Amino acid sequence: MIKFFRHIRQKLLSEGKFTKYLLYAIGEIVLVVIGILIALQINNWNEDQRKKGQLRQYRENLISELQTDLQSLDSLNQLRVKHEGNIEKYIDYYNSENLNINLLRQKKDSVIYSINSFNKSSFTLDELGTTGDIILFSEVEKKAIAKLKNTHEIYQYYERTTFDGVVNIVQEYVITTDNFYENNVSKKQHKSVMDWQLDINSKQYRLFHNQLYNVMELYDFQKNTMYPAIRRDTEKLLDMLQEKLKESDD
Repeated sequence: MIKFFRHIRQKLLSEGKFTKYLLYAIGEIVLVVIGILIALQINNWNEDQRKKGQLRQYRENLISELQTDLQSLDSLNQLRVKHEGNIEKYIDYYNSENLNINLLRQKKDSVIYSINSFNKSSFTLDELGTTGDIILFSEVEKKAIAKLKNTHEIYQYYERTTFDGVVNIVQEYVITTDNFYENNVSKKQHKSVMDWQLDINSKQYRLFHNQLYNVMELYDFQKNTMYPAIRRDTEKLLDMLQEKLKESDD
């Protein structure tokens, strides 16, 4: 093709048709420019399609992850309600007027609880910050994403702090008991802690109650502060992403 255009130019010059040569040369330049512009346009279109596909994938991933987070909150809440009920039954009996120490001991041994922390599944939130692909999202989405990440960081920090406080007291309680005897590994009980469960004023009961109190504090924080805040911001971002995904399909 280049040789063809060169041949035409040389023929026009050899025939002394300079004006036609000039017009032809200008036309050739225009064609080249148009070709470049078309190529750029195609490249831009391809890049735009790539970004749209990437954005769609990010939205789909986030939607799936956020839905998993909401399911995790539901599961954690159900566990909390169950364990909170076990502790409250013990506390109610402990506060009763006609307290029987043997029955209290039985209720203490039946207290079951767990201290679970919320672990988000929405790892795409972190990926967006690391890769810089957050720029693909709209401004309202960016704000909602930043808000949820901030909520995660703040409340998970306080949860870990409270969690550590509970663990410290549990460890202190465990140290003051005979773990072999308490966990039915042996029927022998160490003399220094002999029959402490029959003494309501023992150090072990105090530590056990401190343990339960801190667990209840953790549950209260999760129930009334942490989980509602995370759920609110998660649902807000989830609704927004689903709406944007629907708009892109229309």
